[in-house]
Amino acid sequence: MGIGVPLIDISGFAQGGISARKRIARDVADAVETIGFLAISGHGVPDALMRETQDRLAAFFDLPDAAKAKYVGTANSKNRGYLPFGRDFVTASVGGMAPPDWRETFGFGRFDMPSDDPYFADPEAGYAYQPNILPTEVDGLAETAGEYYRALEGLNVLLLAIFECALDLEEGYLQRHFDRHASILRAINYPEQDAPPAEGQLRCGAHTDFGSHTLLTVDDAPGGLQVRDLSGTWVDVSPPPGTYVVNIGDLLMTWTNDRWLSNFHRVVNPPRDVSGRTRRQSIAFFVQPNYDAVIECIESCRAPGDPPKHPPVVAWQYRHAKLTRTTAGPGAQ
Repeated sequence: MGIGVPLIDISGFAQGGISARKRIARDVADAVETIGFLAISGHGVPDALMRETQDRLAAFFDLPDAAKAKYVGTANSKNRGYLPFGRDFVTASVGGMAPPDWRETFGFGRFDMPSDDPYFADPEAGYAYQPNILPTEVDGLAETAGEYYRALEGLNVLLLAIFECALDLEEGYLQRHFDRHASILRAINYPEQDAPPAEGQLRCGAHTDFGSHTLLTVDDAPGGLQVRDLSGTWVDVSPPPGTYVVNIGDLLMTWTNDRWLSNFHRVVNPPRDVSGRTRRQSIAFFVQPNYDAVIECIESCRAPGDPPKHPPVVAWQYRHAKLTRTTAGPGAQ
């Protein structure tokens, strides 16, 4: 079975010559301009760290409900801490109407925020830079999550360099908007479905991501990730083990004036007649720019005389509006 999206080895970008860098950047641009998704290998994150993170987070989700409930975030968002079943309505972020997603999540933010930097203490920055909520029941979970978060910070620096090359931007053009990024690491548990889902209920409803871009690991279990291609057909995304799925979010689509596609995707239910294990776990790194970054069309992404397709947005304000809808449910404003 194919993976449904292009698989690109990015290992030659950091150390390769200009021709190798341009080839990788061109392959990435082709993928995000046509379907908004790709899978990457050669990313440099150790397999052992990926497995350890997956295992420790799975152990957290295996805890009794009462133990997990201690870590529910008080801000009623998915930025930090545990979000139980019945509290997540992802398709509401795009105005959809559906029952809650069949999943539970746990989110972490930055692990290395300077305590003496007034930037992070600004009142408007509070939503983006909340303190982490760190479970203690699973040995080593906080330490492993921190190590994994830092590894993905490093990978994101490489991805931003590839994006800059793909868009013919000067080196550092995008990176300067991420030097104080507000990215979220979120583990998502899709348990066995011990009862038929309600009408219209999915493991995760159709939506677009509302950050800059997302790095995602998924395991191989029935009922998985799908992306909608340009014909409107839902395509399975089944990447090889040890790779990352990368998809474009709304902010990068705004930056590129719709040249790069923030595409609809969903996680479907396992077939009712399937036998064996159907539990599924994903770990997403939702890349968010600096909280006060103003996202507006890159001039080179529009023809002379053509207006931008989207008005400028402030990163944290856009994120807050979208996240509020996903936790408030259908009909939220």
